[in-house]
Amino acid sequence: MKHSGRLLLLEDDAVLLETLHDELTRCGYEVYVAKHGEAALTESAARRYDLYILDINVPYIDGLSLLDSLRQSGDTTPAIFLTSRRGEADTIAGFAHGCDDYLTKPFSLGELKARIAALLRRTGGGMLLRHDDIELDLAHHILRIGGKEVALSHKEMEILHLFLSHPGRLFSTDEIIERLYRDTLPSTTVIRVHISKINALFPEKRIVNVRGAGYRYVS
Repeated sequence: MKHSGRLLLLEDDAVLLETLHDELTRCGYEVYVAKHGEAALTESAARRYDLYILDINVPYIDGLSLLDSLRQSGDTTPAIFLTSRRGEADTIAGFAHGCDDYLTKPFSLGELKARIAALLRRTGGGMLLRHDDIELDLAHHILRIGGKEVALSHKEMEILHLFLSHPGRLFSTDEIIERLYRDTLPSTTVIRVHISKINALFPEKRIVNVRGAGYRYVS
């Protein structure tokens, strides 16, 4: 089964880094790598990721401190720690710093891939989304409606991906901004324009405005 999703992999062991990168790429993921914490921090700000895979014992900024910093900045991207630390206290500390899963070394590639796929399913990220007549592959920037490929900006695809991951759920404009933007925050007018462009692709609106509350996707 081919997967999609953008992963940031932090690992200072060059052999393991290459092995994980190659295997996850073969699975269909878009994988960015960092060999130390400072590089990972820079990468995390450069683009939106579906999942962080972080070794703890890395140079400059360790994985625990890195994820703690990301969480304090409002980054809610799911994260898996990879570590040789096996003690119960270490596991508890990992979750206390904001991880969503914790895998101790040595581990099998099969188990790691299963945990990645399960976490992306739970969080609505990464996997190719199909809903009604829509097929959206955010990682590869491909959107098809009724089998025909159509064009949208990447940010508009991210907005559509958010709604398709949670059909029927109401999102306020502030929540949309919080989930999809980091540095430069747009006005509510910008969000309204993006949603109008998405709706223009369909005979009837798919993302409807709930006055005074936000937006939701309807079939």
